Amino acid sequence: MNETESEGEGERANLFPLREIPTAPGIIGYVNVPINTSDVRAFKKEMGKLMDDPLGVSERLDEFLGTSIYSYEDLTAILRSLFNTEEREMIRQAGIREWERRNPQSTPGDQKWPSQDPRWNAQTEEGRRSMIDMRNIIIQGIREAVPRGQNLSKVFGECQGKDETPTEWLERLRKSLQIYSGTDPDSPVGEVLLKTQFVAKSWEDIRKKLEKIEGWQEKGLQELLREAQKVYMRRDEEKTENTG
Repeated sequence: MNETESEGEGERANLFPLREIPTAPGIIGYVNVPINTSDVRAFKKEMGKLMDDPLGVSERLDEFLGTSIYSYEDLTAILRSLFNTEEREMIRQAGIREWERRNPQSTPGDQKWPSQDPRWNAQTEEGRRSMIDMRNIIIQGIREAVPRGQNLSKVFGECQGKDETPTEWLERLRKSLQIYSGTDPDSPVGEVLLKTQFVAKSWEDIRKKLEKIEGWQEKGLQELLREAQKVYMRRDEEKTENTG
């Protein structure tokens, strides 16, 4: 699970997806086949990063999940293990949006992927169908989570100037994100993009400091900005001491 948030949310020792087995001639039954969460953590190392390769991440997770049927609780636990809070919200919003685009006359997306455990019954066809649909919505949400506008590369190409204050740098990033990709900087997608670029493309001394913060991916932008400002101010203080 995510080192800072998810383990604190109470990691379950095992997940219990359903797998089809023949119980009698012509009769299919469903049994729980446990998956240890250590397998999920190991998979996370091979999965790749959502922001860098959403298509690849979706394909690898699809393959990892296989043909088993996962409960709402299991799917939620897996997502918490693999993605941080903002990424999960990005995936959910994108998945719901894509479901409703493809199925305009069907059940609303927020009922197909509810925010609370709907307690679907795995022993009914309807319950299993709901679990399968949610699994597929998650995979599709991962594919569509990151904006693919051709001008997004202009945002990713931005770097902080050596003498540019962290506040100025963040504001420039916000404007670029809005202008070039049309993404709202205050949306879950915008928040993740801003945070990732703010840290990765900060001037070297600031970047190194921010990357050393444990679980920085889970920190708010304002907290990261404060830490960046400390490094920037310390740089000015050292310059003053050296010239004095």
